[in-house]
Amino acid sequence: MIPVVLAPGLLCDDRLWSLVRPMLKGEVVIVDFTDDETIHAMADRILMEGPDRFVLAGFSMGGMASMTAAARAPDRIAGLVLIDTHAEPETPDRSTRRARQIATADSGGFERLVREELKPVYFADAHGRGGERRLVWNMALDAGAPQFRRHVEALMARPDPGAMLGTLTMPVTVVTGEADTLAPPLAARHLVERLADARLVLVPDCGHMAPLEAPAVVAAEINRLCCKPEFA
Repeated sequence: MIPVVLAPGLLCDDRLWSLVRPMLKGEVVIVDFTDDETIHAMADRILMEGPDRFVLAGFSMGGMASMTAAARAPDRIAGLVLIDTHAEPETPDRSTRRARQIATADSGGFERLVREELKPVYFADAHGRGGERRLVWNMALDAGAPQFRRHVEALMARPDPGAMLGTLTMPVTVVTGEADTLAPPLAARHLVERLADARLVLVPDCGHMAPLEAPAVVAAEINRLCCKPEFA
């Protein structure tokens, strides 16, 4: 069975995959983007730490890095699972919001930013999933404001993925929560339409945190690619 490499998102670490990993059937490598300052650096890390050939699953920011890595080395990526991510270009409004968030974090308001602005949009259930919410909170606080700045600036300066999508000819599964407001279903549909071999999986009652809200769905889609007979 072909190995899988897991790429986390903004303010996330290996704990993001804590509910998914036990359900995966093969070898698993989880990359750590803590010190990376650009999407290209994250893509480099994926290719440096990944085995010779693998299925690559990326969440949110990690999905953007995964698309970049797959475009750079398509012969090494047997398949892609893109989770709660998109390939839309950065917009002035989004850049303005990100710059404000960086300023808030740098001025001592990082915990308030996570509590009042970030966490409320992560989950479909506004009040439930206490354990998963605590996990997200702990990951964010452990990452801290300096890492938040590095990675948000990486998102602001990321390359427009539009030009690279045509090079992604490997099988791709796009998994998105139906209630995801950060990488909404419409953006997921746009992504699927621009890929040569892609399928869309919309997850009901799920927001932006599919690896924590719907781990069985995420694991099943990863396993589906890893277990393809041609990858045995």
